[in-house]
Amino acid sequence: MKEIFTYQEHVRDDAFAERSPGFMRHHGTVGFFRDSDDSTCPFCKCPATEVYYNRVVDYPDWLDGGEYALAKYAWSCPQCGWWRTRTNRKTDGTIDAVSTIVRSAVLKKYDLSSKGLPLTVLQQHLREKYEDVIHIHDKQMEKLVQAVFAEHFNCEVEHIGKSHDGGVDLLLIQADSPTVIQVKRRRSLPHVEAVSGVRELIGATLLKESKNCIFVSTSSKFSEPSKEAAQRAIELGIVESYELFDFQRFSAVLKLVTPAAKNPWEGLIGEDT
Repeated sequence: MKEIFTYQEHVRDDAFAERSPGFMRHHGTVGFFRDSDDSTCPFCKCPATEVYYNRVVDYPDWLDGGEYALAKYAWSCPQCGWWRTRTNRKTDGTIDAVSTIVRSAVLKKYDLSSKGLPLTVLQQHLREKYEDVIHIHDKQMEKLVQAVFAEHFNCEVEHIGKSHDGGVDLLLIQADSPTVIQVKRRRSLPHVEAVSGVRELIGATLLKESKNCIFVSTSSKFSEPSKEAAQRAIELGIVESYELFDFQRFSAVLKLVTPAAKNPWEGLIGEDT
């Protein structure tokens, strides 16, 4: 069983305190007003790197000359990728208050072969380690091809793969005649796709009353007879197009449509204003 770990999710903590002559009120965890622990990774116990800092000072009218300061920080562990953000607000003058929002990454573990693995997590992982495709669930492979082709061909891709699908897993809706797609996730990268599968897809395509088909496989390559059979079907007018996507060709498309992952905290740091 192969596992992957991500820090895409997080927990949020808020704290607030206001002081005025004769009283003080607060809510949240008082400890979050102190940020000495932000620079230490709770998992590796090593120093985290401050990857973002910005502080803005203003003197708004509603403070009658008082100061409003907004400071934002982000730390990231150089070893495991854990991160934390902190947004501090402080006012002096007619209102003497301080507030803090802390977001801390949560480590999530996924089984690469699970049907419940989030597709976005899977795409990002395979973008960097596509050889792990042999470990994913068959249905996840079909959903992966569906998402990648929908983006690559800029069209709708319908997932119809079932036990009685007749050799058809997806339909690419790009014209009056949909393109029939067969997906094969092999357990070994050196596997060579035989001609039998290519011939079977021709029959499935005709039964779907289509003239176009795509065979996607995680195999390292298609055999020469399989390539010849696909080309021969076109020459005879049985189909108009027959595309073969092996390991290298599909991985190239996956990387093309899946952008490099941004640091999760980058989208959060701008939310607190």
